[in-house]
Formats: sequence, C-alpha cells, structure tokens
Amino acid sequence: MRASFIAGFLALAASQATAQFTNQSAPFTLVLHSQNATINGSTLVPCHEGAAIEGLCYGSAVAGAPATQYNFNYSSASTPDPKIGVVGILTYELRGGNFNVSSPMELSYNPVSNVAVPLFTPGENSQEVAFDAANKLAIPGYLDDRQIASGSPYNPALYYRWYACTTNAGYTYQTLAWVMGDQRPENPTCQKVDVVRVFV
Repeated sequence: MRASFIAGFLALAASQATAQFTNQSAPFTLVLHSQNATINGSTLVPCHEGAAIEGLCYGSAVAGAPATQYNFNYSSASTPDPKIGVVGILTYELRGGNFNVSSPMELSYNPVSNVAVPLFTPGENSQEVAFDAANKLAIPGYLDDRQIASGSPYNPALYYRWYACTTNAGYTYQTLAWVMGDQRPENPTCQKVDVVRVFV
C-alpha cells in the first residue's frame, strides 16, 4: 500500500507541475536592443543545437530567416509578487515533418564559465521568466546570497543579465546568453543587450 501511495503522489505531483502554466499569451517575436548598431533590432530565431534542441540565434547564421513566434505560458492561480509580476515559461513550437512539440526554454550551464545559453528542449525542464511593463524579458530572483550574512536574503527582483555572444552549445553561433552573477561575462565576445517582446 505504501508503494502505491508514493506512486500516486508522484503522479499527482508530476501532473500538477505540468499543468502549472496552463494559460498562454498571444504570440510574439523577440528583438534585441543594444547600443551596438549591428546588433540592435536583431530578431532572435531558433537555430539547431542538437536533436530537437534549439538555441536563440541572431546574425549571419539566421540572416533572412522569417521571424519566429514564441509564447509565454503562465498561471493565473497565484497572486503575482508586486516587484516581479507574472512569472511563467518561454515556449517555442518545434515543427517537424510529422510532429509539432511545444518546447520550454531552459538555461544550459558550463560549470567553468559564468555564461549560460538558453535552449528550447522538449520536456519538463524550464527556466522561469517574466516580462516587465516595458515588455523586457527578465529572470526573477528571490534570494540575494550577498545578503545571507545579514539574515535577510529574501529580495524579490527582476534581473536582466542578457548578452549577445558567440557561443557553442552544440554548434558555434551568435546567440543570446545569460551571465551568472553580477559580473562581466568571461566570454570576450559578449555584448550587453535587452530582449524585448513584440506582439505579432
């Protein structure tokens, strides 16, 4: 009986996790804003990084590619934190010859770098994100470990640590990247950007 209870509990937890972000925004594109004129205004387009895995590319690898639509999946069940707003996941629908699959975005980490690469991968893993009042893409944070010693590390905030870099998460491309922590990116090709949602 104990085993069946545990199996039932895990199945319930999995179904609740899957159903957490059941509302979906209208489709939109993602555009880079940068002080670098060659990057500014670039639209992010999925690019092949592995089997059913897509990065977010700009530049020559995707020049001339049609603008891609993304969605923001979120839940209306909880009251948003006033400093963060509505939290959800960024999704992209991967279309194949005989399938369509919604892929959530997650960050792919290299343990010897402070630069992570956002990837769309079919499955349950995802990175929670938010959009602010100006439609800028952010990652919400709740604990500031720089304040651990103070005893008050809880500090909900939106972070905008997006960069445009030459990366290799399967192939070498110019992609969107995320810098871990409040430091300059170790990758010397990275240039600071904002990622802005533009509804279709």
